[in-house]
Amino acid sequence: MRILLGPRAARLAVAVAVAVASTVALGGCRAATLAYGADIAAAKVSADAFASAIQARFTNVVRTPKFSLARRRLAQHAFAPSKLQRDTALWTGMRTTRTGADRDLEVQAGLSSAQQYQFTARAGVPMPVRVGDSRHLIELEQLGENDWAWRTRVDQAVGPMPPSRADDITRALFLSAERPAATVRADYRAALPRMTAALGRLLTIDSIATTPQGDGSTLVALRITVSGDRLTRGFPAFAKYISKYVEPARYRYRLTDRTGSDWFDADARDRVLTVRFRSHDGQLQPIQGAARRMPDTLQIHVDALAKISIFTVGVTNMQGEFIHTKHARERGWAMRFTKDPEWHLPLITERLLRSPLERPFEGSGIVFTLGFRTGPDGQTLLTRTFDVAVRESAIMRFLGNLGFTAMSDYAGKVEEEESRFIAEAMAAFRADVAAVTAK
Repeated sequence: MRILLGPRAARLAVAVAVAVASTVALGGCRAATLAYGADIAAAKVSADAFASAIQARFTNVVRTPKFSLARRRLAQHAFAPSKLQRDTALWTGMRTTRTGADRDLEVQAGLSSAQQYQFTARAGVPMPVRVGDSRHLIELEQLGENDWAWRTRVDQAVGPMPPSRADDITRALFLSAERPAATVRADYRAALPRMTAALGRLLTIDSIATTPQGDGSTLVALRITVSGDRLTRGFPAFAKYISKYVEPARYRYRLTDRTGSDWFDADARDRVLTVRFRSHDGQLQPIQGAARRMPDTLQIHVDALAKISIFTVGVTNMQGEFIHTKHARERGWAMRFTKDPEWHLPLITERLLRSPLERPFEGSGIVFTLGFRTGPDGQTLLTRTFDVAVRESAIMRFLGNLGFTAMSDYAGKVEEEESRFIAEAMAAFRADVAAVTAK
């Protein structure tokens, strides 16, 4: 559960993995860039639009007073929703139901003429059609006396790239690694010099190992150092946050099939992220064993531990389904967790009732989705959802307070510097794409 682990520490951990993957994927120079479109012109337009949308989202972020208050209150009481349901200042929609109450918070966001990405809470937000604009919806439903369901959805317009192109980009990611390590490293440095420099302030690819296999596949291992040391100049608050929350964090994401064979493994500890996979013609293969087609549904195994205040908290052996969704107008990935993991909590919680920790995994469980779909006017939307049920209790309030500590440390200067870091990286990527597609 990402909320429990310090929301920004968990998000940055995933962001680092994505950034590394993007760098290696585009190391294929022109061939990989072409994955964004049917020809070089379309690829340039789609890649630039996608990067400009992400850049806009992190450019001079401002929030209206209503949303600023709501954001802080929701972070503070995510595991104690009873404190939020009667607060009329937070919500854009309120309804009384048979089981209690439903609450909605809709937010419209986009880049203004003043070059500020502004978040405004209001009812009736339409789906975005301008590149970079987004719609955010947070729903709170009372399920019983102490049970509540959170449902969140974010849709951001990211340009004309057809959703099906996500599969082509993913294939390019793995195909680009099926070459000698020296070629991979030389390629991404030559094709993406600006982005490599921008991301290099946070992460360094220490080693790339590509080992050809007898069946024509390639076993790949990447070792990446994640450190705030190089961020100190220009991003001092962000660097301090990275050192405090991200560097000590330990997390592992592993994909397996029903036989137990590993298909992908990303393991981070002691500031080093190690990524392992095996690829043939851009298609993942089991890391060991006979080559075969990857099923659309895999099992995902998650370990995630973070240090918050004086405590180390988190989960290990959290298991769920990892589903690759493929529809004519949609491509994406869905994760569903319905098995109670092993919890790692402070000794102070030993006297607290732990059954509420099982509640999020009951029924439909914790569901997270990420993907692309066709939206209004043919605009492609980058969509993510997160659904979870909670049972209000002493132990959940304790964990919520720990998460709020990390959120409080993040708000303000740290968030401002992180946004600037991401915006600069996306600007660098756009410049590199323009140079590659001009050749």
